[in-house]
Amino acid sequence: YQRRVHGMLTSELERFVDEDLGEWDDSSSLVPEVKANAVIIAKEDCIISGLAEAQEIFAYFGLKAALLYDDGEYVPAEAQVISVRGSARAVLQAERLALNFMARMSGISTLTRECVLSAGGQVRIAATRKTTPGFRVFEKKAVFLGGGDTHRFNLSDAVLIKDNHIKILGLETCLRRAKERASFTKKIEVEVENLEAM
Repeated sequence: YQRRVHGMLTSELERFVDEDLGEWDDSSSLVPEVKANAVIIAKEDCIISGLAEAQEIFAYFGLKAALLYDDGEYVPAEAQVISVRGSARAVLQAERLALNFMARMSGISTLTRECVLSAGGQVRIAATRKTTPGFRVFEKKAVFLGGGDTHRFNLSDAVLIKDNHIKILGLETCLRRAKERASFTKKIEVEVENLEAM
């Protein structure tokens, strides 16, 4: 059993930190252990995401981070989104990892919101499983915060009959086998490429 630090598993957070800091951080150690105040400013209009994760990262380094917006909220360019205080060295160690989470997730949320608005409420915008390995839960959360549907997180969430299944077995056989093997509570979907296939 692994303890969760708010939303992330402790081991997940430590893996991200280890990847970023490496064996020995010579860059941050140049800065003395003095108190500092910092802010993160949005460079462009966006749907902000990754704030909760950034706050967890800052807390891991012993910093106090105050969120000035909520995840999923529209943020105008030049707005301050987080204020951070604590050790200057710790701020430097934490900032890039926090910014990477926020930039990646905010980009996904912003693009998702654009797609949702373009669809005009006529269709549901859903995500696929084509995600960055090890980062799926965060990318799916960003889709949700942008107003999209997370769809399946993994293969066991629902049965999705795709073109390759149909090419190998045919649609009727795929449907029959799916109904025989999947629980009655599991959704069965068929992927189509155009309206005629429906």
